[in-house]
Amino acid sequence: MEKNLNYWIENKYKLLSQYEKNYKKYNKVLTILTRKIETLLANSSSNAQVKGRIKSFEAFYRKLLARCQKHSIESPFDYITDIIGMRIVVPFLEDLKNVERHMVNNFEIVETEYKSRELNIREFGYDSIHLLINLPSDTAKKARFNDDIKIEIQLRTILQDAWAEVEHELIYKTSIDKVENTLRRKMIAINATLSLADLTFQEIRDYQKKRYREVQERHRKLMEKVSTIPEKKDKKSIIELAKVYDSQNEVEYESEIKLDESHNIEYGLNNILVEAMTAHLENRLNDAIELYTRLITVSPNHFIYNHRGLVYFTLSEYDKAIKDFTSAIEIEPRDTRVYTNRGLTYRMLKQYDKSLKDFEKSLELNPLWPDTFYGRSLTFYDLGDIQHAIEDCDKAISLKPDFKQAARFKQYLINQSMK
Repeated sequence: MEKNLNYWIENKYKLLSQYEKNYKKYNKVLTILTRKIETLLANSSSNAQVKGRIKSFEAFYRKLLARCQKHSIESPFDYITDIIGMRIVVPFLEDLKNVERHMVNNFEIVETEYKSRELNIREFGYDSIHLLINLPSDTAKKARFNDDIKIEIQLRTILQDAWAEVEHELIYKTSIDKVENTLRRKMIAINATLSLADLTFQEIRDYQKKRYREVQERHRKLMEKVSTIPEKKDKKSIIELAKVYDSQNEVEYESEIKLDESHNIEYGLNNILVEAMTAHLENRLNDAIELYTRLITVSPNHFIYNHRGLVYFTLSEYDKAIKDFTSAIEIEPRDTRVYTNRGLTYRMLKQYDKSLKDFEKSLELNPLWPDTFYGRSLTFYDLGDIQHAIEDCDKAISLKPDFKQAARFKQYLINQSMK
């Protein structure tokens, strides 16, 4: 018998009965599958949120009737593939591909649909991804669900998800296409703004990751150079050690610096700050000092004092470095990094009591910074206190398990203690 629109209108009660019979199993499938995907993505670095819903009977029925206007449908529960619908929401556009890769590797994909490819340029479509998967056999077994059903999974960014929720309320439910063009243009403008925001967030993310990789790579190379124990106390190794602690600070200062309440003045000073940090990173240290000094003259700031102190440290001008670190502490006495930097400087001057005092203060403010423990471990080594040096290495490694320099230093200290 042909099951067309009229048939399903007349037999709505049969559909409702079957829907209610399956509903508990749908919920069981959704719960199991949600947990499975959450576990799968837990270590993916995508910070994904997994959402799910069972399509209401009325929504299911409306969709069936709409599709029946085009052709007959024999088995509605097989034909409507989004009765169980899931959504994986991630912060950035790059995360979409990462999540899609995990899904492809772990599920049987029936169909992949990239929504933006269906839209013209005037519609400002998103690159949201829709996946249709077969219900995994292990999930079906746990849910005691024998039917061969499919699950629709949508992959979206946070902004795409926000737009989808609004679109569903303002467009899908109210047929905004039939409303005056003014409202439609406003919705298109919002869509375009959100699309641009997604792209901009990704660009910022890409820049952050690039800077982070650069800093980490430089930190790794420099730590390799300075971690040979016992340390050489020549100028070259001192400069390299300074760069290590310089590189650890550089990224944070870019976002935390605040110079002046006047927008125009702040804009000019920020340009100088960018020049100063660029010179600093490129090892044009005299240029960096000149630029940092200009900034301090106009608007004294503890971040800039600390940064200039790091340059003086690099140049082995320890008295000037101590002075700048002290000025920074007077302005902001709770910045743990400055105490660590001054402690390292006192160590290079062999003023070990002052060095240990600054390390203690740094750890009082932030007891979870592995580099401070490592710096204090080096100081204990200078003082001949091997036992405390080993203990601080252990603390540094416990906080940062991949701290290779601390691990090598600990092994060296153990070898020394056995002689």
